[in-house]
Amino acid sequence: MPSPRTFLRSAMAFCAYAAVSTVAYASGLQVTPVSVSIPDRAGVIWLSNDATTPLRAQVRVFRWTQVDNQDKLEPTQDVLASPPFIEIEPGGRQVVRLVRFSQAAQSLTDCETSYRILVDELPTMEAGARTGLDFRLQYSIPVYLTSEGCDDARPKLLWTVTQDGNSARLNVVNLGQTHAQLGSISFVNSSGVRTELNDGLLGYVLPEAQRSFALAVPPSTFAGGGQFEVMLNGSQATEPLSLAAGSK
Repeated sequence: MPSPRTFLRSAMAFCAYAAVSTVAYASGLQVTPVSVSIPDRAGVIWLSNDATTPLRAQVRVFRWTQVDNQDKLEPTQDVLASPPFIEIEPGGRQVVRLVRFSQAAQSLTDCETSYRILVDELPTMEAGARTGLDFRLQYSIPVYLTSEGCDDARPKLLWTVTQDGNSARLNVVNLGQTHAQLGSISFVNSSGVRTELNDGLLGYVLPEAQRSFALAVPPSTFAGGGQFEVMLNGSQATEPLSLAAGSK
């Protein structure tokens, strides 16, 4: 009998789906909500199982920063998941509490500190007897510790475009104190011509961080100036182009 082959799917597909939904779906495992803010001591996520067999999962919390245009995840004790290991019967549901144990990661001037929860589906006892493909999944859920007095804080973004070979590259700097989730971006030039750049989740820019995104359009698209129309943290926003396309 051939041995089962196991595949661990990347969380990135589910991050994109999570940008436009309140529930992330895959196999029998469901996770809701897909983004958590913790203003006080604790928050929660729910894991549920709509399959016909039991499932097991592990929940881990990581400090989330962005360095050199890359997401960086580091183990942390600032937020703990309870329980960290879960078994859910078919049709069942389990709450996971996210307990905020430390204020050390947040200074008095910080409005938001970013984390990610990784929810990994684990093999069950029955998995060892299966043949063929055994798909196990991983979700990545943003978690934000927020501070009192920052309810009105918003991301403050600087948008520039540079040339990357024959294509353009969008550079976004977040000078604000809260994260920016970017999706469904179009550019409208000074003549009113609209160019769609991205129709789903583009990515996140954390406070005091910068991200760069490759675009499948020529730099000349931005030469005359204009503005971006973007879904910013789930709401439609208009952002000016701060600098026309230039050399990389």
